[in-house]
Amino acid sequence: MKINKDIVTKGTDISKWQGIVDFVKMKQEGIVFVIIRAGYGETQDKMFDTYINNALGAGISVGVYWFIYAKDKTDIIKNAHKFHQVIETYKDKITCGAWADWEYASDKRAGNLTKQQRSNMVNEFCQILSEYGYEIGIYANQDYIQNKFKAELISQYPLWYARYNKTMGTVAYKGKNRYPYIWQYSDKGTGSNYGVSSQFIDLDYAYFEISDKNANNKNEAVSIDINPYLEPTTNIRRGTRGEGAKWVQWCLWRFGLLDKAGIDGVIGSHSESAIKVAQARLGIGVDGIVGNITRNTFKGVLVKLI
Repeated sequence: MKINKDIVTKGTDISKWQGIVDFVKMKQEGIVFVIIRAGYGETQDKMFDTYINNALGAGISVGVYWFIYAKDKTDIIKNAHKFHQVIETYKDKITCGAWADWEYASDKRAGNLTKQQRSNMVNEFCQILSEYGYEIGIYANQDYIQNKFKAELISQYPLWYARYNKTMGTVAYKGKNRYPYIWQYSDKGTGSNYGVSSQFIDLDYAYFEISDKNANNKNEAVSIDINPYLEPTTNIRRGTRGEGAKWVQWCLWRFGLLDKAGIDGVIGSHSESAIKVAQARLGIGVDGIVGNITRNTFKGVLVKLI
């Protein structure tokens, strides 16, 4: 990433909490890049593969971040290696950085740490990702920059700065090259305006040159867009088994409502609950049964996603 103070590019950042995302609408609203949570601790965000593929397919450039949960160096190493494992497939397509995210929830898990200890752990994480060949940066707000991280840590890496205000303030200039790479300026973007099912969405500005060489070539993305199961012609409800049940469960997985392991061809209580959540979010009758209306609505949403 190359700093260019004359360029201001609008973007956002998302995790599974944004639910179903219409990236085409997001792009139409002027979003050029999206930073996607790949995971946290040693757990992959269940929507990561769906989000990154569909963002790239819609022509949106991508970055990735990892929410760190670690109490010592051993945990930090596990976090870093898991981050790499999750994003490795997309390495050549990540044009907006890989970001280390240590926040208050991280401190709560870690226990009492000194500024030096906390900085050492984040630096260890960043060094591992750098060795894997990623351009790694740090996400931080004013409090962490001034009180919880050492100045030499912040100045060493690109800074993704969080401050919900009309101006960045002077603290924003503490990172590498003495200029923020990204400014997260709001956490109150109206979700529906940007194609997400969550009420709010974060909004960001980037101040670096963004390559779009990968964003516009959908065919190069790792495709998860084709439902491999036979679409049912009868109602699918609790107790249904077989290929039609798998077709429904695959849709629920793509919506982020079911783990991939849940595509087992049996509509049990968990699948039924996921169907009801999907129906509620999509504004159709909530009965836990996938009939013609629900099935066609699912297909319509998936067309937008891909």
